Amino acid sequence: MSDIVNREVKNSVFIDLFSQRSYRMQLFCTLHPEMPDVTDDDLKTITLKQVITNHQYNDMALQVRDRLLIFVEAQSSWSVNILLRVLLYFADTVQGYLHDHQMDIHSSGRLKIPVPEFYVIYTGKTKVSDIVSLKKDFFQSEGCGVDLEARVITAETDDIIGQYIIFSHVMDDQVRKYGRSRKAAEETIRICRNRKVLVEYLNEREKEVIDIMITLFDQEYAMEQYGKAQQEEGRVIEAIDIYRYEMKMSDEAIITKIMKKFSLSLDEAKRYVCADSVRAAR
Repeated sequence: MSDIVNREVKNSVFIDLFSQRSYRMQLFCTLHPEMPDVTDDDLKTITLKQVITNHQYNDMALQVRDRLLIFVEAQSSWSVNILLRVLLYFADTVQGYLHDHQMDIHSSGRLKIPVPEFYVIYTGKTKVSDIVSLKKDFFQSEGCGVDLEARVITAETDDIIGQYIIFSHVMDDQVRKYGRSRKAAEETIRICRNRKVLVEYLNEREKEVIDIMITLFDQEYAMEQYGKAQQEEGRVIEAIDIYRYEMKMSDEAIITKIMKKFSLSLDEAKRYVCADSVRAAR
């Protein structure tokens, strides 16, 4: 299963959409309408490759002149831990910036880096604050020596961010109706077109969007199955420990017990008990 967990997957729709030249410009203009003189030549998309991860992280950064906009997408469930994702992504992005510009953090002069702005695009249903911060929401301490504040965007609006949120809500509805299937992907695109949501983007990249959605559906399913397998393994190990150390049962008796309790084959039960014996001997 580890090859499923760690394999690289295609970009999410979030990354694919806002990596396109016209849409990343719309993204910036939505957030900074007071800067109409910014051109596409001023924008640089920065994405970090997730090498080992148990989840698909839809994070990106946009450098615009002396600004660095960090975007993190939060889907479905909400957790204040999102702030740690923002923090780590910012740190990795700055590290890359220093490397690309051959800056030495040990130099005596103050280094000049872009001014950061942090955004969370939340497409779930939980009601959340418009602003979240490490000091207030994570550490809950006035004496905290570090803070990071992010704006949370949740509204379905006519701008490019709001349209993406509508797209995500429609997709969630269709997955609930049709499961993680091509039908769900196709219906999502049909409904969004009818609602005038991301029409130009979906017309330009319909095949790519469907491929992305199906790939991510497969990844989500694989991760669910992996999670279930991990939980089941944990329950088997816990039972073995009880039988071995509390009930003082022999390995043969434990094998018989867990075969019946967890519907395991003889070989599977033997592997679990053997592995537990190895762990205990360390």
